[in-house]
Amino acid sequence: MKKKLLAAAILAGAAHTAIAANGQPYYGLQGTYIDGDNLRNNKEGYGATLLLGLPVNQYLASELNVFGLRMDNSTQSFDKQWGAGLDLAIYPLTRSGRFAPFLLVGSGAQYEDRNGPERGYTFINAGGGFLADLTADGLVSLRVDAKRYRVHDNELIPGRDQLWDTRISAGLQVAFGPDPVIAPPPAPYVPPAPPADSDGDGVIDSIDQCPGTLPGLRVDSVGCPLPLPPPPMPPKDSDQDGVLDSSDACPGTPLGLKVDERGCAIKAAKIVLHDINFEFNSSTLTSGAKLSLDKVADGLRGQPTMSLLIEGHTDSVGADAYNLKLSKQRANSARAYLIESGIESSRIEATGLGETQPIASNKTKDGRAENRRVEFKVTRQ
Repeated sequence: MKKKLLAAAILAGAAHTAIAANGQPYYGLQGTYIDGDNLRNNKEGYGATLLLGLPVNQYLASELNVFGLRMDNSTQSFDKQWGAGLDLAIYPLTRSGRFAPFLLVGSGAQYEDRNGPERGYTFINAGGGFLADLTADGLVSLRVDAKRYRVHDNELIPGRDQLWDTRISAGLQVAFGPDPVIAPPPAPYVPPAPPADSDGDGVIDSIDQCPGTLPGLRVDSVGCPLPLPPPPMPPKDSDQDGVLDSSDACPGTPLGLKVDERGCAIKAAKIVLHDINFEFNSSTLTSGAKLSLDKVADGLRGQPTMSLLIEGHTDSVGADAYNLKLSKQRANSARAYLIESGIESSRIEATGLGETQPIASNKTKDGRAENRRVEFKVTRQ
């Protein structure tokens, strides 16, 4: 038995791997001795195992291994096995010195040629071993491991669904490369402290001629407060038509007329003025009515292409013919006043409609007051 183990070690050849604790990927070639299940036609054999390992951390590494084995059988020929497995190498102890024990657990599949059709079987395995450094840097090591295999073979022996084999492997191992040298991080940069600005006005204390400036004040180059800017003027709409003066193409529109986006009166728009009053039972304008007509005149001057139709209306008190005549006289009085104010007569027409178009009930005092009115209609923009 000892001679066979020694032969397996000699067959290992040159191999390269690294210990998982070094943190480097590794690979290697091992000589393998197999002691087969007692139920096999053969008992012992030899072969080789090639492995590739990748450490997860200082305690774990995953290992892919492929193997090829042959075993003497009772017919003086050879049974062959070849396959692959994936093991988890477990390093239960933090490595100290030049020796590292480990445990192995894994599974895989293999093909067997027993002088007949090839058969494939899966297996699980468990075992352990050790690594011993052969160089001072710990990259080249001797690896020895032993694993017990449970092969899921239910064809060799009736009534048995598994075989138990033992494999012992040995070889040399070296890491792909040395551990990377990680330079210590540079010391964090500590910027110099900025010059002091005690009052936070943006001017450092060494040149601030007005220390203690209140927060929010604008200051000059030596830290002294600047005069406050005048408050912004609110946008103006002098004629209150909804279009600001800055973009109003028709300033002075009489209050109440509908305008377009330019601020000019829309054709057929109208305003109703109830404060254009006349002296009792006459067409003479009161002073208050003249003030209202002055505003209409201002609007006509601001919109020199606009023309108006003045309509006079009365309530139902009195005869129809009389009310019609009175409404015409009052509309003409308003027209005459606008002409006297400088508005071309061609831009103003006047008519009277009497009591024919009431806008409220003539049965009440307030309703009759609503009906006594003068309306201005835009006939041309």
